[in-house]
Amino acid sequence: MQSGEIKHWNQDKGYGFIDVNNQDEDVFFHVSKARLPQPIAVGQKVYFNSKRNDKNQLRATEVTSNELSILETPELDVPKRPSNRTGRHKDHQSTENNQSHINRHGGRQNKRSSLSTLFSLIAIIAVAVYFLGNFKPTILTDSAAPTTTSQPQRQTQTSATQTQQANNASITGDTQIDNTIALIQQGGPFPYPHKDGTIFYNREGKLPAQSQSYYHEYTVPTPGVSHRGARRIVTGGNPPTVYYLTIDHYDSFRKLEVK
Repeated sequence: MQSGEIKHWNQDKGYGFIDVNNQDEDVFFHVSKARLPQPIAVGQKVYFNSKRNDKNQLRATEVTSNELSILETPELDVPKRPSNRTGRHKDHQSTENNQSHINRHGGRQNKRSSLSTLFSLIAIIAVAVYFLGNFKPTILTDSAAPTTTSQPQRQTQTSATQTQQANNASITGDTQIDNTIALIQQGGPFPYPHKDGTIFYNREGKLPAQSQSYYHEYTVPTPGVSHRGARRIVTGGNPPTVYYLTIDHYDSFRKLEVK
């Protein structure tokens, strides 16, 4: 089972793509494989199973908004109605198998709960040891030095970022968009390091056709939204020589004049 966010959704055609956590390649899914609250929305958290088709493309076999709904859905064959004693024996055996599956699943849940409790205890002990150790004068003395020496470096980095952002302030007039352009030009750090800078495959065909690794995408934060939102900047070339802005999850693009 995997998890991710809905990256693109076409309501009219009934299909979309899932932005997979810790994976560059998106996963295609069709409405017939989805058990999701309606209406389906971009940025929605989902859990799914997937496999590759004969063209080596990832396709979701089941998509849901509840992690346990996938784990608790056994793939069982429906038995035929028995017509003799042998059939009744098979029904009895099938019932025992189902009960065994439920017992095993319950055991896994109990084991998972025990492991979670154990990890919590280990974390509490580690925090206690850390804070007790900080009371030693030698540790306090040693920890003060790197803090003092690192402040000028952080101030220098902050000043460089602010200078770069000021130079780009007049590009669009939108603070989040202009700050994202500044981060792209200076090489980060980005708010989503596992997603920002990944290849944009131009599946929608809205941008001029280029080689597969020509375009890369970056997240533009949206105020008041807890997830990545629908705004992206797509760059072309390495280093970037062209910039495009989309505010509706790749349905439309606007070229930006960036120096």
